[in-house]
Amino acid sequence: MKDALVTTVVHDLKNALASLTVSIAHIAKRTVGSELESDTQKVHAATVALSQRLVSFLTLYRSRQTGLSAQLRDNCPGDFLAEVAAGLVLPPENISIKISIGADSPAFWFFDDYLVRMALEAAVHNALKFARSEIHLGCGMKDGFLVFSVADDGPGLGIHGEPSTGLGTTLCQEIARAHTNGELVGKVELQSGAEGGALFELWLP
Repeated sequence: MKDALVTTVVHDLKNALASLTVSIAHIAKRTVGSELESDTQKVHAATVALSQRLVSFLTLYRSRQTGLSAQLRDNCPGDFLAEVAAGLVLPPENISIKISIGADSPAFWFFDDYLVRMALEAAVHNALKFARSEIHLGCGMKDGFLVFSVADDGPGLGIHGEPSTGLGTTLCQEIARAHTNGELVGKVELQSGAEGGALFELWLP
């Protein structure tokens, strides 16, 4: 009964927030070119981020009850990453998104595109808190794993806090572990970037 109640409440909140997000998007279109444009864009981005957090919470809650299962599908990593970037709703603070597809990135890989998209969006929204001007999305191969990455040009990992904290990171770890290939299991790594900032990596076997 308790599990059903939690799921119902979160669904209702998510649906109500989705309606609010649509309404704000319409308002944002009408304020283009006005003094309110920046403010309405910020509010819209905030409601989108909150909606995504509710979905993340519901996914994580269900995973703790029944286990998270990845529905593996044939995806092109490069095209998938471009779609993720195109679908991001960013606050109007001059943060640019750049994409880097490694030369070794495979033409296709089997992963759950819905779950991986959720993980990357969570990583991007965390990076937005610290990025100064750029966020880099990348994909390539490491040690037989497909690795998606999110890097920011912020003050560094010490400011981000410990990688084991936060709903987003916990969800990403669950999503990574839901991807297996034989004895190989997906994982998440969070470390300092080579040129500063923080680097999030999602390793998929």
